[in-house]
Amino acid sequence: MLATVESLLIPTAPERLRLALRQSEQRTKGTEAALQYFRAALDASADIVFLIDSRHRRFVDFNETACRQLGYTRAQLLELWPGAIRVDRSQEDLEASFEQLVASEERCDVVAAVYRRRDGSTFPVELRRAVHETAEGPILVVSARDLTERREADERQAQHLRYQEALARFGHAALAKRDPRELIDDAVAAVREALAADQVVYIDGNDLPDELQSSEPFVGSGAALPFEWAHAFPSAAAVAVRGDNTLRGALCALSRRDDAYWANELSFLRTAASLLSTGLQRIASEGQVAYLAQFDTLTGLANRTLLMDRFAQMIVQAKRRGSRLAVLFIDLDGFKLVNDSLGHSAGDQLLAQIARRLQDAIRPGDTVARVSGDEFAIVLADLARPEDAAFVAQKILDRLAQPIALGESEAFVTASIGIAGFPGDGQDVEMLLAAADSAMYRAKQAGRNAYQFFTSEITQRTRARASLAFELHRALERDEFALAYQPKVDLGSGRICGAEALLRWRHPQRGLVPPSEFIPALEQSGLIVPVGEWAIRRACSDLRSWTAHGLAPLPVAVNLSALQFRQHDLDARIGALVAASGVDPALIEIEITESQLMEDPEHAIRMMRSLQKTGIGIAIDDFGTGYSSLSYLTRFPVKAVKIDRSFVADVFSDRADAAIVRTIIDMAHILGFTVVAEGVETDRQAAFLRQFGCEQAQGFLYAKPMPAAEMGALIRH
Repeated sequence: MLATVESLLIPTAPERLRLALRQSEQRTKGTEAALQYFRAALDASADIVFLIDSRHRRFVDFNETACRQLGYTRAQLLELWPGAIRVDRSQEDLEASFEQLVASEERCDVVAAVYRRRDGSTFPVELRRAVHETAEGPILVVSARDLTERREADERQAQHLRYQEALARFGHAALAKRDPRELIDDAVAAVREALAADQVVYIDGNDLPDELQSSEPFVGSGAALPFEWAHAFPSAAAVAVRGDNTLRGALCALSRRDDAYWANELSFLRTAASLLSTGLQRIASEGQVAYLAQFDTLTGLANRTLLMDRFAQMIVQAKRRGSRLAVLFIDLDGFKLVNDSLGHSAGDQLLAQIARRLQDAIRPGDTVARVSGDEFAIVLADLARPEDAAFVAQKILDRLAQPIALGESEAFVTASIGIAGFPGDGQDVEMLLAAADSAMYRAKQAGRNAYQFFTSEITQRTRARASLAFELHRALERDEFALAYQPKVDLGSGRICGAEALLRWRHPQRGLVPPSEFIPALEQSGLIVPVGEWAIRRACSDLRSWTAHGLAPLPVAVNLSALQFRQHDLDARIGALVAASGVDPALIEIEITESQLMEDPEHAIRMMRSLQKTGIGIAIDDFGTGYSSLSYLTRFPVKAVKIDRSFVADVFSDRADAAIVRTIIDMAHILGFTVVAEGVETDRQAAFLRQFGCEQAQGFLYAKPMPAAEMGALIRH
């Protein structure tokens, strides 16, 4: 059974594979050594992986994650039958499920299940099951992912949406209120509905006890509230409500649950209290009727509309006085990570605290605004020198570098800041904001957590990008693109066995433009989609031409971009192009990078299976540089894998790279894939690859990319 196990243990990521390989002191020949490499990578997986003998209903093997998450030793787990850890299915149902999977056409599926640990506790999992035939009979590979954190995150997200909807309804209704009492009653009702609290009350400022006088939220016993019945509630939370810069009262919620209940709910209560404060201020002063239209309700800062108005007035004053202004465009680094890891409620708290730190960093005459999402802008008035804006920017970076407390957690964020000055960088609001925004992106590209001044160089780069996009549009219309073909050579016979089509641009003035200069521009502009389809049509046309001149049919590989691969109708588009050309689909091979496949594996599987049905072959390009999980790699209907040139280049200088190449070849052969090595430049590299069973190679050792006519002549000879 050892050979069977080896054939199913597949490394899940290059970095884990490197670690496993470097932990092995030497690599012995044969199956046992390969098994060691594969097991080390498999044990590093966060997912549980089982190998089950479906005929005898027993575990054949599993990784260390299975023992750790289920609480069994290896010996204990080997004595159990697979159904012993399942809560949701009986033994009969599970056995029937195994039989159905073995007899099915696809022989793989994804199902939800519930696992039981040794201590009796349970947890939900997502199972990805695949059947593999071995000499001893069918083996079931099961990869189980713990869904506990995902479901908790989904619940937090749903809760956040409920809270946001409640706040939106309350905020919208509050705009029409003129009676403070009605506004307070609406706030109480909104909190009671959203939090499902046992009791919600509003306490007038004249009746507030000392515990509620502070601007900080109160969390404690309900007995602290001035109501005779409040002592019946073991926990309560209260947030001060202000209006006209005075303490108006407190919005209080009481619960029969303990203090931990308020970990997430307190943020909602604070926001509701903030909206109530805003509403009371609006009612108290008719001069603030447009408050919600001018201020950001989350942070209390001016919004983009108010910023534009104030900024325009400051420019007018600066022109009259002959003074200088500067605008700082601020984008937070890593804010998405906080939202994804701690939840949107924590993200809202973070933005509110960032806003306070920004306000503390400026003078009374300056303006700070939340432009959108995690973007802020600051307008600095009456600067003595343009360089003074840099001191403010550095002060902001220093303040933001301090940790931010979010309940029991801490968050660390930095910022990228772009600076533009009046009058040097622009004469109006739009021009100055655009200049500061461009400078901010330059700070991002320079490594983040930094500031950059706007320069004419940025303008030139922006114009150059726009000009290049225009030229590429015209290049497609004028048929300036071409394909160059690099042969693939059979390492055994030395004969040409295929070719890869590479995109080239012959500019009428500049000549041959390097792909590194125009491919990114094609991606950014979206032109890569029509140009990619042109490449498939041209490859088919060249194939027809070679065949018409009596040459033997030669498979041609065409690369797909990430933007192309994300199209929902990609299979139909490519199938139609090949069918219209009249070329045998088996002569067309699509190359997709490993990282593209793992962006959306389920979409990738659907597309690849559909393309495979038409006869088109699929190869994984740059293999070893991305992340291929065990459960997905076994399901990809792949014809070949291409070893990335970075590994081939160092096979004689880096033992780890050499071991990775050998392991990729072994793994690919186990799965029935052909192996193609890229970037082969020396006879020693070719001999190394040939020794370990690599079937094909391409690189400068054999030929550089060449036009279609030269490729045809090479095939003929």
